[in-house]
Amino acid sequence: MSSARIYSIFRRRLGSHHLTSNISIGILANSLESHHTFSILSNSFQPSKPASLPKLKNYSTSANTRNSPKPKMTPLPGGCYCGSIRYVINLEDPETQARTSICHCGNCKKFTGGEHGITTKIPKSALEVTKGKDHIKVHEADNGSGVLLHREFCGTCGGPLLEYGAKAGDNIYVFYGTMEDHARGQVEPKGEFFCKLRDPWMPEIEGLFQKQEIKQ
Repeated sequence: MSSARIYSIFRRRLGSHHLTSNISIGILANSLESHHTFSILSNSFQPSKPASLPKLKNYSTSANTRNSPKPKMTPLPGGCYCGSIRYVINLEDPETQARTSICHCGNCKKFTGGEHGITTKIPKSALEVTKGKDHIKVHEADNGSGVLLHREFCGTCGGPLLEYGAKAGDNIYVFYGTMEDHARGQVEPKGEFFCKLRDPWMPEIEGLFQKQEIKQ
């Protein structure tokens, strides 16, 4: 019901009470008008939605780590028995760039004076001689199978440093024992070669691959 209709009904009912009616009707009218206005405003008012926040970029640390270059491993230091010659080996990834192996062939037995020789295969460019280059001596000879074998050792103490054959390409084989203790721990042996020539008292080393010959 509209405010005008209610106003008309109250005016008829109050009749002769003129003064009272004028006051009452005026108060009622004002009240009704205020109520009507408030109702209109209430129906028309719609609270605004909160502004949506901008989406943040997903900066994934794993993605950044995946794209970042691998850090170089700690240089592997070593040298000859008397200390006249010192070197360092620098590798990006020792797991793929280095392979230490045990060889039971007769040539390794003769040169090292033991039951076997242990060498670590690395790229030639990874080795840097930091002291005593003028002390290095070279010996080259047939390794017994028609391949020329190049060996380097210290001219003062006779300690072996490295070797490589004519078919080694860009690789050299550093004698494992010439590396410092903590360096050897980073390139432990992965396999054995010429196991058919292993001395009877020398057991097979568990966890390493075993090959009867070099090309098995």
